[in-house]
Amino acid sequence: MASSNRGGLTERQFQALHQSAVDAKANAYCPYSSFRVGAAFLTSSSIITGANIENASYPVGTCAERVALAKAITDGHRGGFRALAVATDITPPASPCGMCRQL
Repeated sequence: MASSNRGGLTERQFQALHQSAVDAKANAYCPYSSFRVGAAFLTSSSIITGANIENASYPVGTCAERVALAKAITDGHRGGFRALAVATDITPPASPCGMCRQL
């Protein structure tokens, strides 16, 4: 598929980002809902992943997208974010929550 259909990413970048998000689901901590989510940010230099982390107090959990962004920032990335991929185990895929859409 042409890169114009992939948000300006090459097919290789798109596939790597997608697979990174899928792989990140394995690190999800979701003992209450069993709803695994993986996220991957493509920066100008690398792919940073994250997974959702649940807490017994529901609002205290952290979405995969926010985990990946926090990881990127604490690893020193300050811009150059090009794309985000999110992966779940459901079909059709879930879209990011309202809070994560504000990232």
